[in-house]
Amino acid sequence: MPTINRQLFTDSAALRVRDVTLSATDDHQTHREKLASIVLNEMYQFVGLLDANGMTLEINRAALEGAGIRLDDIQGKPFWECRWFAVSKETRDYVRDLVRRASQGEFVRCDIEAYGQAAGEETIMVDFSLLPIEDQNGKIVFLLPEGRNITEKKRAEAEIARKNEELQASHELILRQRDELKSLYDKIVAEQKVSERLLLNLLPSPIAERLKARPELMADSFPEVIADSFPEVTVLFADIVEFTRFSEGMRPERLVAMLNEIFTDFDSIADNRGLEKIKTIGDAYMAAAGLPVPAADHAVRAAHMALDMIDALARFNQRNGYSLQVRIGINSGAVVAGVIGKRKFIYDLWSDAVNTASRMESHGVAGRVQVTEATRRRLGEPFLFEERGTIYAKGMGELHTWFLAGRRSASSG
Repeated sequence: MPTINRQLFTDSAALRVRDVTLSATDDHQTHREKLASIVLNEMYQFVGLLDANGMTLEINRAALEGAGIRLDDIQGKPFWECRWFAVSKETRDYVRDLVRRASQGEFVRCDIEAYGQAAGEETIMVDFSLLPIEDQNGKIVFLLPEGRNITEKKRAEAEIARKNEELQASHELILRQRDELKSLYDKIVAEQKVSERLLLNLLPSPIAERLKARPELMADSFPEVIADSFPEVTVLFADIVEFTRFSEGMRPERLVAMLNEIFTDFDSIADNRGLEKIKTIGDAYMAAAGLPVPAADHAVRAAHMALDMIDALARFNQRNGYSLQVRIGINSGAVVAGVIGKRKFIYDLWSDAVNTASRMESHGVAGRVQVTEATRRRLGEPFLFEERGTIYAKGMGELHTWFLAGRRSASSG
């Protein structure tokens, strides 16, 4: 049998809580009964016990003190005649009916006003219930009343309801006043959504937000140049090999549909790998990693995208029965990025690093990814390389280049 926790009696052999005395010599059952009595008396909420006819047997101390009564004053008397329900005759009659229903086996619950604060001088709203308790033969022998103070909750609900009524009244007033302007308002909202969507499609999100925040961005007045320097960026150029020859004689709708399917796949890869699409020119595609938000792993992002693009075009070929190839060039370095133009403006990049990336693509090999020494140093172990050696690029001279051959298994993600 479990023993009484003697840590309760560090200073003496007994511990008194109001009129309940715990003793170190109490047996287990006595100890439990005394603790239950303490719990019952100290409960903040209302709890008690009635006989099957609704006569009061026991009520916890907090409920008694809230109503300003003693247990001796109500013990053995009808529960509905107690001080809590002296709010009105209607309340007492209602509680009496609840007791009747509970004594017949029904669990009843309701919200009711009762005296329960300031020693019975103030009323509260109570979430009140009566639970029938049966003996082993199914006969109802006790009723268990419980109450929870929900006064503040009711006040909050009433305040919310009042605010809602005020808001509803204001809303109806606004609706009445805006009838003659509604058509114009809806048109302006629709045009604004289209403009914002177009702006976000044309520009990186941070740049679009900067432009939207400029008060001088008007239909006839574009703001001053937005330009930023980035010391560490990786630029990717891709071109579909001999696409012009491939598409000769193709219907315009089919040509555009093909490019849209391919570039949509590339756009998804850019989003997944964390690159910013810069632009497309014909069948060429340009993206960059590390801007407009700098990223330490910009070269890794671009390398993953390049390999993903080759895989995506292979899947496109398999779906459509073609044998197209993409040629990709990558370089890393410093760039200047910004928005140029007044109408049909774009976000673009400028620097020797950009030009070198373009040369990596134009001097590359179909179906391969060619990278500069600068990019290879930033990639390191997670990727596989084949040394191509030195090539001559117009306007740049000799460049030491590598083919990005794939990923090591640990970095395939």
